[in-house]
Amino acid sequence: MVVQQHWRITALLVFAVAGSWFALSGLNGQDRVVPIPVNRPPRAGRGQDVDQLMQAKLDHAQRILRGLVVHDLGAVKESAEALKLMSIDPPRAWKHKPGDDEVYEHFRTEFMRLAARLELEAGAERMAGAAWFQQQLTAACVTCHDYIRDEDHKAGGNAR
Repeated sequence: MVVQQHWRITALLVFAVAGSWFALSGLNGQDRVVPIPVNRPPRAGRGQDVDQLMQAKLDHAQRILRGLVVHDLGAVKESAEALKLMSIDPPRAWKHKPGDDEVYEHFRTEFMRLAARLELEAGAERMAGAAWFQQQLTAACVTCHDYIRDEDHKAGGNAR
């Protein structure tokens, strides 16, 4: 009985130390959650129509991939920041049904969160983290576009 209790206490201490180490190792000031910007900088994408904004996002996504391949994390960080800022507002003249607001907000916010994390990982020169968040960002793009296309198809429209 005492041996069993000793193992439980040892296991709890190991988990507590490991958990503290993992929690504290990421708190170097750059890994904290970045709040959504409240200032609307000129690069945020307002004033661009849907086609212009999507092309700009694609250009930055390609620049991120290139930066990861050639180990130019400065370019990755810059493009991730641009994507984050572009996602603050929906593009001008974006046509959507009233019920899409909540779903689109989810995709927009997730895109912004992933771009912000990609920016942080690239800024801290953590290649593996930057590559992982680039993949997650790409998956978010594909999922959002699938949703928009599927919803538009159900409505009989022509989505991109």
